Amino acid sequence: MAVFISYHSSKRTVVEHIARYFLRRGVSTWWAPRDIPPGSQWDEAISAAIREASALVLLFCASADSSVHVKREVALADRAGIPIYWVRLEQVEPERLGYYLSPTQWVDWLDRRDSTLENLVHDLKNPAVGGSGPAPAADRPGTEPAPVSGWPAGVVAFENEELAAEAAAHMYFRIANDVPHRSVVLPTGRAATQLFNAMLRIANAYAPRPFGTAPILSDTETFGVYNRHHSSRTRHVLEALIEPLTERELGPQPRQLRLLSGQISEDTDPVQTTQRVLRLYPPAVHGISISPEGEVLGYEIGTYSDPDDIASDGCRIVELSEHGRRYIDPNQPSRSVVTIGLAAAIECAGLMVLGFDPSKARIIHQMASFPETAGVPATLLRRNTRAVVVTTRRIAEEADLDNVHYPISAEAGSEWIVSRFF
Repeated sequence: MAVFISYHSSKRTVVEHIARYFLRRGVSTWWAPRDIPPGSQWDEAISAAIREASALVLLFCASADSSVHVKREVALADRAGIPIYWVRLEQVEPERLGYYLSPTQWVDWLDRRDSTLENLVHDLKNPAVGGSGPAPAADRPGTEPAPVSGWPAGVVAFENEELAAEAAAHMYFRIANDVPHRSVVLPTGRAATQLFNAMLRIANAYAPRPFGTAPILSDTETFGVYNRHHSSRTRHVLEALIEPLTERELGPQPRQLRLLSGQISEDTDPVQTTQRVLRLYPPAVHGISISPEGEVLGYEIGTYSDPDDIASDGCRIVELSEHGRRYIDPNQPSRSVVTIGLAAAIECAGLMVLGFDPSKARIIHQMASFPETAGVPATLLRRNTRAVVVTTRRIAEEADLDNVHYPISAEAGSEWIVSRFF
């Protein structure tokens, strides 16, 4: 089968060059108009070629991102279930095509050196099992093995998001009390509000101290702002969770709070301070919120090429593009975020991927079914082999997850999760 090449007409010379390069390395290609038989209907010929293709390679640029024809071709490939690879020709991020490209393999070809395409050629000649994505990293020269099955360690699905959030809340309180010498990490993404509301609903069951004596961290903070600024994520944790608990005399002691700070002073450096806390009190539980496109902990899609460059990250400051700012907070004054680092999630004893929003079904499916790629940082969470997805029945079905457990209550769900962690 041939590889279908999708491109904008302004890149005709590029597609000709890449097609020749692929052919020299044993990869046949199909692209229009070269391969459309005389007298054929273009749309029918293209549709048939995509259905019969082994993969689609998109030559991505700003013009391709806004092209109706390119979007149609990518959508057809997605519907046909064939792997989609994109070769970035310009330093731009996908907008209109982001839905289709976020969970796929990508290559920066900004230098126009053919050697840069070698890994892509290898992937095209060695597709993943079932043709459902890029070849496993273990099959590529010079890379470490990365499993494509057996993740997550468990999936627990409830009838609605309120019950899912309550199960996660029970996990936090249980582990904070059972493992006080380790820290707990609170999410600050879109799932945080649902989790905090659930914690407030069940906190009385863990009175007088739901969080025990465990240190409490947050996973991201806007860099350069104080903790009462409107864009501060720490402010949200304080106002939505800590202060309401304190008003009910259920709050943690001030010394327990190690929430991220966005400010550096002569006396304190939030990065160094948090790195020290992580060393002294490794996280026992972390409920992590991922974006529908695959951003996680401030790490953007399409920004990184080597997973090992970021998988071992401790607390650090990451820079955001305009796309990333929209994901974090469109109104924040800073282009930077203080993140707890991917290593904290990958090494966490009890990692919960919180999937409360139906828009996250697609990326959860990609995380469970496709190999990791640094271009989609959320997929690196596969390295935590104990991770459990906490979600709803609807999302579990849409994400096509295997071995799903359907507990009858949030408490029963938390019991089941504990059995997977410890």
